[in-house]
Amino acid sequence: MRGWHVYEIELARREVPEQSRRLLALGATGLQEDVLPGTKPVLRQPWDVGPPLRQPRRVLLRAWFETRADLPGAWSFQPEEDWNEGWKQHFQPVVISERLTIAAPWHGPFPEDLHGVVLIEPGNAFGTGDHVTTRACLRAVDRYAQPGGTLLDVGCGSGILALAGARLGMRAYGNDLDGDAVHAAQAAAGLNGLDAEFSTAPLGALPADWPVTYDLVVANLYAEVLANLAPLLLAAAAGPIACAGILADRADLVRIALGVRPILVDETDGDWTHLVFDAPRGAG
Repeated sequence: MRGWHVYEIELARREVPEQSRRLLALGATGLQEDVLPGTKPVLRQPWDVGPPLRQPRRVLLRAWFETRADLPGAWSFQPEEDWNEGWKQHFQPVVISERLTIAAPWHGPFPEDLHGVVLIEPGNAFGTGDHVTTRACLRAVDRYAQPGGTLLDVGCGSGILALAGARLGMRAYGNDLDGDAVHAAQAAAGLNGLDAEFSTAPLGALPADWPVTYDLVVANLYAEVLANLAPLLLAAAAGPIACAGILADRADLVRIALGVRPILVDETDGDWTHLVFDAPRGAG
C-alpha cells in the first residue's frame, strides 16, 4: 500500500526550528506544527489589536517520510488518498427543508428543472452547506425568502446563499472582494440555470443598477467584519439581516453593532453563533 510514514514528537516551541532541520536532514518531505491534543489553537486575526497572544509553550511536530527513518518514538502510517474521491465521499447532500437541498453534481440524477435543488461544486469557494455557519444562513434564507423579493448575499463566496434565494424565487445579488469567489459564484449560477448577479464591488459601492435596499440580507462573515459593516448592512436591509460566521465569544460585537434592530434568532452551535435581526420598525 502506498502512503507516508508519519513521525510525531512533543517538544518545547523554542526547539521546533532545530528539530525541524534535523528531521529534514533525515529525509522528511514535509513538516507540520500543531497544538497538543486537548489544547485549543491561539489564533490572531488581522483585526485584533494589542500585544501578541501568548502561544502554548509545548507543541506537537509531525514529519512525513517516504521510508521510515531510524528515530525512536511515535510512528503511524497514512495511506495515500485520492483527494477528489475523498471529496465526493465526504460531501453529502444537505437537506435544509422540503423545498431546499444543497447537492453536488455527482449526487444526481435530478429533475430537469432542479426543483428545490442548488448544485455546488465543492472546493471552488467557501460555502457548500456543509459548515454549521452556512447551514444557519441557508435556514434563514429558507425561512424568510419571499418570491419576487430581493436578496443580498454579502461576502458571497461560492454564491450558495444567493442561489438558494434565487431557487426560492427571489431576485438575488451577491458581492465578494475576492474575484475568484465571484467567478465561482457566476459559474454556479450557470450550472443551476439561475439568474443571480455577482460583483467584486464593496458593500458601500454596489453597482448602480442594483437595488438600493433588499428584502433579505445575509452575511456569513467574522464578527469583527460584521461589526465594521454594520452601518452599511442596516442601510441595505429593508427586511431581516441574517448573520453567521460569528465566533460565540465575540457575538456581542454584532449584537451591539446591529442592536437598533430587534433580534429574531440568537442561536449558538458549538463555537459559532447565528443571529437574525428584524426588519426596521414600520417596514412592510
